[in-house]
Amino acid sequence: MQAVILAGGQSRRLGGVPKAGLLLDGQTLLARTVDAAARVLASATTADGDRTRSGRIAVVGPHQSINGWLGTATSRADVVTVQEDPPFAGPAAGIAAGVSALADSGDYVLVLACDMPHAEALAELLVLELGSCGPGEGVMAVSDGRMQPLAAIYPQALLQGAVEAARAAHRLENASVFSLIANVATKECAVPSGLAADIDTWADAREQGLRAGPADAEGQQLENQDEVLQAWTQKLLAAFEIADIEVDVDAVLKLAGVAAHSIVRPAAPVTTFVAGLAAGLAAGMGQTSEATAMAAALGMAKALAAAEAADQPPTPGSAAPAGN
Repeated sequence: MQAVILAGGQSRRLGGVPKAGLLLDGQTLLARTVDAAARVLASATTADGDRTRSGRIAVVGPHQSINGWLGTATSRADVVTVQEDPPFAGPAAGIAAGVSALADSGDYVLVLACDMPHAEALAELLVLELGSCGPGEGVMAVSDGRMQPLAAIYPQALLQGAVEAARAAHRLENASVFSLIANVATKECAVPSGLAADIDTWADAREQGLRAGPADAEGQQLENQDEVLQAWTQKLLAAFEIADIEVDVDAVLKLAGVAAHSIVRPAAPVTTFVAGLAAGLAAGMGQTSEATAMAAALGMAKALAAAEAADQPPTPGSAAPAGN
């Protein structure tokens, strides 16, 4: 078993502060994830009870930053670094780059995003579930009914085949992960609520006990971007003379995240704009209150974006992404 860890996002909702460099208990998220992956690979067993041979760990992200983020990792010797082409081209392109950096002799690939504080416990559950999978079948975490393609174990040969097909069709840049793995058979692995939680906003970071590192003036300013965003939202509402309307900024950001991951990243602003337009029209025509119209529009758009990932017909034994 080998591993691909994705650390190449632009962290727009964190004001550009890299998630991989956020600190938890004095260690960066990337260092924690690499060490967790190394321990899980070393302890993994096959379906017949044999111990797997640990392979390399490919970390995908900006080369100039990865070494710094890995400063406290104890498993640096197992790591090879690579960056997706073009840089910041999304998680599908990141997986493709990571798989290409692995040895061809592996049987399975553990794929993890670097921004999951509970990555080790999550990966351990995936390995346990893998023991009940059939030949050529992987396993994907499902948290609160939502599929987590960046917390999964894929058969390496099938994943490599999917990458090669997507690359040949020029369908990697800004593509959704679900479109990449549509023909890779996976079994669902239900995990406890919150175990697959990732970090999208500073509110998420604070909830998980994370902070920016180093804690200099610039880092603190970026960490306070939630307050800046709220102030900007109020300024926008006042400029449009709708200051009495309350906007659920967190819900808007979550919708943008679902659209970016399920479709393509540029879908995020378009989706939120259309949802806001629909809410405004409904409220303006007196169909319902502003708050109800906004909640309904955001909910519908989020469901549509999540369901879009299910348009690719799954292969027998593969799991379809949940539409919530």
